[in-house]
Formats: sequence, C-alpha cells, structure tokens
Amino acid sequence: MMTIKNGLVLTGFNLDPVHTNVVINDEGRIIKLSRYYEEGEIIDATGCIVTPAFINAHTHIGDSIAKDVGDGLSIKELVEPPNGLKHQKLNQASDQEIIESMHEAAKEMLYSGTSTFIDFREGGLKGIELLKKAIYDLPINACILGRSDKYYDPNTTPEEARLITRELIQHCDGIGLSGVQDVDPEIMLQIAEVCNAEDKIAMVHVAEYYELQEQSVQLTNQTEVERALRAGYTNLVHVTYPIMQDLDLLSSSSPFIISCPRSNGMLSVGVPPVSAYAEQQIDVALGTDNVMFNKPDMFREMEYTLKAVRGSYKNKITAHDILKMATINGFKILGKDISIQEGNISDILVIKQKSEDPYLSIVNRSSPDDIISFIMGNQM
Repeated sequence: MMTIKNGLVLTGFNLDPVHTNVVINDEGRIIKLSRYYEEGEIIDATGCIVTPAFINAHTHIGDSIAKDVGDGLSIKELVEPPNGLKHQKLNQASDQEIIESMHEAAKEMLYSGTSTFIDFREGGLKGIELLKKAIYDLPINACILGRSDKYYDPNTTPEEARLITRELIQHCDGIGLSGVQDVDPEIMLQIAEVCNAEDKIAMVHVAEYYELQEQSVQLTNQTEVERALRAGYTNLVHVTYPIMQDLDLLSSSSPFIISCPRSNGMLSVGVPPVSAYAEQQIDVALGTDNVMFNKPDMFREMEYTLKAVRGSYKNKITAHDILKMATINGFKILGKDISIQEGNISDILVIKQKSEDPYLSIVNRSSPDDIISFIMGNQM
C-alpha cells in the first residue's frame, strides 16, 4: 500500500484540482481519494501537484541515431521515405547502435515524466524487434506501430499488403504510415481494414504542410484529411493545415489528432491550430515526433504549444487544455483511462508546485528536475 499525502491532486478526466490523499494498493489501483485517510508507505506531496503521467503520442525513436543532422534541409530531404536523410542514417547504422540510441531516448522520456510513448517504427519485423530490445529493461510502455517497406513497392498488390499487415500486427500494436500520398490508395484502405478488424491502431501522417494538401486536391479533388478519414483512419498525426471542409469533417468524425508543434516549428511548416480543434471538442494529443531534431521532453512540448498557438492564432488556448493533451487525451488513443479517480490504475507524477495556477505551474514553469516522485501503476 502507498499514500500520496497532502498534494493538490488533478482528478478525473477534467483534471479537477482537489486537496486530497491518494491511496494506492499493491496492484497499483487507486482505492481511495480522501483528505483524512492514509495507509502504507507515505509519499509527502506537500507543496506539490499530483497529476497523471505524460504520454508522448507520436515519436520516431529510431531517429535518435541521427540527432541534429541536416539542419536547414527541407522536410522532404530530411524524412521522406525511402531516401530521406534519416533513412540513409538508419541504413548506415548497425543494429546495436540503433538499439543503444533508442535506449537512451527512452530513458530521457522516463526522466521527464513520460510513462508511455507511441512510436512509428520503420523496418518491418526487424525494426519492431530492435525497439523491443532497446526498452526491455526499462519501466516504460511502448505502443509500437510497425511499417513495411513493401507498402511503397509499386509491385505490391492490395492482397499482399493485407497479408503483410496481418503478419506485422502479430508483433506490434498497429500500423503507422508515413503519409496519405506515399502508398497506393487501395493498399492504404486494406491496411486500415485489417487493423480495425483486429482492434489494432491505424495511424497516418496527414496534412503536415500546405503543399501536401494542395497536391492532394489537385490529384484527387480531396484533401489529405478527407482521404484518410474515408480510408478508415481515426488517428491522424499533424493536421497542421486543415483546408476547405476539413474542420467540419474532423468535427463530425471525431478522430484523434496527434499534434507535434515543436516538430512543425523546427521544420518551418507552421503551427497546428490545436485551439480550433479544442473549440470543436476534437481530442488532441501531443507528441514530440522525430528525436532527430527534438528532445523527447513533454515539458518542452507543452510550453511551446501553449505559446506558439497563442502567438499564431491570437486566441486563449489554456494550460489546462495543453495538460490534458499531454496526459488524459493521449491515453484515450490506447483505450485507457489513467485519470486519478477511485478504481483506476494510473501512472502518477508528483511535481513541485511553482505558482497558484496548477496547470500553468506544470506547463509554463516545470522541468524534469521538478518531479519529486513517479509512480508507475499501468503496464501494457
């Protein structure tokens, strides 16, 4: 048994602040929220905020083999498959080098309060196994979304793509596609059908920059957002540039949007309109994207998101909104409720409180050094 005592606890789906103790049993389940009850080991959270831990909802952790290379190159030159600079660096690195670099990146995430990350893993079955080896001795949860190079081969048939997908998802949690226009539309459809039928995640990069949307409309008379939704993808990464009817489609379809503002900023492609999505009550989660050009630190991601969105769109996205994007919302993608309430199993951070507003205290002023305790209750 364990009791987190005397903290300001952000409770439930809405992260409502309550002064209460959190009593957790040996299985990691919260058995009582009470200001007057305590049992077992005591964690003194006086002067601290107790919050669900972070989920990094979109990473390319393999890119940690190539930190800060290619600065100033275009997004196509850096990451477009199969010949982008990152792919060249991955091909040149040994398996052990890739494993070690991913291991270090995963440790960075743990140090900064991330209990779970969702990774786009290139390299087919081998790429999946490399990531599993990289984190086998770390108490961090990885949702691994695999990908086959054969998806991009013009000779691959839709039926072959179905078989490849079925094989891959026996070893991972779903499929993560690089883009709507990178594979044949029928193959893209087959991948989503297999994943949805098997209760696996189908996720795709969409509308990361304006030129992609323009090309899509010219070629198909549909935006990338429309094409992804029609193909059955309910988890869309980036959506930095919704155009035409996209916002209405997103609002009516209610997909999960995984936004990566620092990545978009580093690549000079814009600031995602997460405030508009929040106003439309579309779930948005945050990810740090490529370790190649971003430290996988959710504190940095939250602060940048708050200020970049306010500065770009002149509206009042709140720190409360941002903290939900880094915690509760991202876990919904995995079908998990890790909110701090009785009966739940949660991953919990105890963080020094630095201002009266608990949300701004975390989003605007905190860093990994301010984490007092990290309780991992949830295991995938």
